Amino acid sequence: ELGGFCLSLVFYRMFFKKFQRPVQNLDVYADGQYPTVDVFIATYNEETPILKRSIVAALLMHYPSPELVNIYVCDDGSRDNVKKLCEELGVHHVVRETHEHAKAGNLNHALKVSSGELVVTMDADVVPRTDFLEKTVGYFHNKNMVFIQTPQTFFNDDPYQFNLFATNTIGNDQDFFMRSIEQQKDAFNATMYVGSNAIFRRKALDSVGGFATGVITEDMATGMLLQAKKWDTGFVNENLASGFAPETFGDLIKQRDRWARGNIQVAKKWQPWRVKGLDLMQRVIYTDGIHYWFSGIYKLVFLLAPILFLVFGQYSLQTSFSQILIFWLPALIASQLTFNLVSEKKQTVMLSNIYETATAPFMAYGVFNELFLKSKQKFAVTRKGVNSEDSFYNWRTAWPIIVLLVLSVLGLVRGICFIFGIWASPFPKEGIYINIFWLIYNSFALILASYLSNERPRLRKSERFQTEKSIVINLVDCKIKPNT
Repeated sequence: ELGGFCLSLVFYRMFFKKFQRPVQNLDVYADGQYPTVDVFIATYNEETPILKRSIVAALLMHYPSPELVNIYVCDDGSRDNVKKLCEELGVHHVVRETHEHAKAGNLNHALKVSSGELVVTMDADVVPRTDFLEKTVGYFHNKNMVFIQTPQTFFNDDPYQFNLFATNTIGNDQDFFMRSIEQQKDAFNATMYVGSNAIFRRKALDSVGGFATGVITEDMATGMLLQAKKWDTGFVNENLASGFAPETFGDLIKQRDRWARGNIQVAKKWQPWRVKGLDLMQRVIYTDGIHYWFSGIYKLVFLLAPILFLVFGQYSLQTSFSQILIFWLPALIASQLTFNLVSEKKQTVMLSNIYETATAPFMAYGVFNELFLKSKQKFAVTRKGVNSEDSFYNWRTAWPIIVLLVLSVLGLVRGICFIFGIWASPFPKEGIYINIFWLIYNSFALILASYLSNERPRLRKSERFQTEKSIVINLVDCKIKPNT
């Protein structure tokens, strides 16, 4: 309860006053002296059609002086087919002999073989919009600005949307963080670098030794270390680049597990309260970001508490039904209304409950493992372009949820039998009512969470979209007559 209260306190402090960064476009460079830009596309094992799409989109980005933009494909897989693709498209192919520090090491190596004043980092599946540079470079006219983060958005359905047949009903589960929370962090110069869709000042990266290494969430650490140097950072809340969301629930779990472990690693190596240069609110926000990953443990406690009472006879609450109505019910209603107001309908308490329930066992294990068992988990690239012709049920991701659901149903059956006198009850009746309601609430989320492991077929590697835009096809050097 105290942990959840602290998370809520920081959350509502950030959202107390809505923040919007003033727009700064390329007009600020009135003298036409635009900075040079290097675009780093980090890749390891992505298929070439996915990578080609990203490279072509990067080549199509508008900039007043195109000769000032260089594109570097940072290929940590050292693949011949990627080298050939880069030669065909006229971009730099960068490889290294050793592969230490995974993605961060890959980007740091690219820093050594390039010289642009600004550096854009893109993941291999990300497709930047043509106006990406036009909407971000202008902010660097401020000599103290060191990085601008734009939201990570996704052009495919995430597992929640896809497996629950809810494409048109719910948004991507990352939208609220990427669009709303990041914007509010910007008010305190605490925007989190999220690994892609960002642009940096090279001089600032050099001042902190490049991208942070030694942790699997090098992005978060890099942004924090730059802010500790008193540099300015910012967030542009426009959809300027989109990529792939995890395409199976199993991949989503692996990604969240990596983020949870990475945050614990950052806390161990760069504890926010010990990093010199951060102000009070920056320390609070970064601590809150690390603390958030303990939510899996908190959720697991709330899932187990009524089970422990009705199935195993272990008390978790000492209260009466009237006290629950007086203290808990108003707080529940207030939190629902406040969260819905703050999130502007991008997220709801009910949806958050389903998301947290589905990931709780895995996040709890990941955090506990990283804290106490000294896990040596390495950086793992999230799969892209997953496709399958058959549906299947992933028991590896489902079994903890199934166990909790079975125990919850067993607790409900026992509670109902106690209420109707079928079995003699060792508990006060009010306690049974409270825990039956608690189990019904939990069971609803557990049922939907268990369904997420039912992976639907994904027949296409590339997404398709309906559009009414007009296009012109120019036929050059081909045998087809234009009038056909």
